Amino acid sequence: MTLKISHLVSVALFAATFAACSDDEGPAPVPSDTVSVTPTAETVPVKGNKDAADDPAIWVNPDDPEQSLIIGTDKKNGLVVYDLSGAIVYQNADGRMNNVDVRSGYPITTDNGNPDTATPTIIVAATNRTSKTIAVYAMNPNTGALSDIMVDPIPSNMEDPYGLCLYRSAVNGKLYVYANDKDGTVSQWQLYDNGLGQLRYTIQRIWSVGSQPEGCVADDANGVVYIGEEGKGIWRYGAEPKDSFNERTSVDKTGLGNASGGHLAADVEGLALYAPPAAAPDVGYLIASSQGNHTYVVYDRAVPHAYRGTFQIVDNSSGDVDGVQETDGLDVVSAPLGSDYPAGLLVVQDGDNKTVDGSDANQNFKYVSWADVAEALGLE
Repeated sequence: MTLKISHLVSVALFAATFAACSDDEGPAPVPSDTVSVTPTAETVPVKGNKDAADDPAIWVNPDDPEQSLIIGTDKKNGLVVYDLSGAIVYQNADGRMNNVDVRSGYPITTDNGNPDTATPTIIVAATNRTSKTIAVYAMNPNTGALSDIMVDPIPSNMEDPYGLCLYRSAVNGKLYVYANDKDGTVSQWQLYDNGLGQLRYTIQRIWSVGSQPEGCVADDANGVVYIGEEGKGIWRYGAEPKDSFNERTSVDKTGLGNASGGHLAADVEGLALYAPPAAAPDVGYLIASSQGNHTYVVYDRAVPHAYRGTFQIVDNSSGDVDGVQETDGLDVVSAPLGSDYPAGLLVVQDGDNKTVDGSDANQNFKYVSWADVAEALGLE
């Protein structure tokens, strides 16, 4: 089969020696310890052309993991739901959706709050840059169809709602949504059951990280939320509404190649948490998209979030799925999803998708077996 020759230049750049470079010299070099993995599959490209695909979220089907679904954003059209083969099973045209997240099992009642009517619901939330709202849906596990579940839309009160993540508190079981704006604003809302099959919201807190953020992921078990400040690095905050947003911890910073820099090449983009469900709450990894050098950086989930390595995604050996550059959003799950993903699945946005003959194609999402990442980096 014909190899995708379009990425030979990118591969050469990946092999560059570890040194600082300016933006007009192309991607920043990668660290000398960088390892390579290959994608197993890819999704159908999004409808929008150029910069359109952005962020994925993975829903694990508890009854049949091989029927799990991936929700992706097309920030020129709406949301797209894919199966594990990368085929589209559902899509809408609800607006310029930027970031998306999912939580399963949130109980919603239909008889004035009667607990006997509580139905565990798959909640999908996304930032809608068209309406400047936070869109919240219930997802049908059989079809992937998304149904608006809010009594009233959540006004973001942001000029350009951007990053987003959900948080389910282990303290009280409540469900929260975080969203951020390009100006640095971060807002947290609580979602709650209205007793009639829908959700309402209340604002909880608003603060600023300082400059443009986007990537966001919550660690439900540990009550923390990680936010990527694109040009600066990754911050950890307390996720509960009463936690102080003035108290934050730096996980890592940009400035790769500089003496005082971290392991990230700006922009810091997607963040995801690999959290084995049967393990202790501090077991697992935080993964970040280091967009400036087309790599992904892995840290321990446990404090102090030790650096565990850097990897890149290159063309697969058969040449039918190309490598990945300029990743915006990503997501990962630890649940086994069949023989292709025995230790879980990593899904990343590809900012430079190519066809088999090397032609440009609309952006899409690539699927990578976490087992391959763990083996390449020597993770437990």
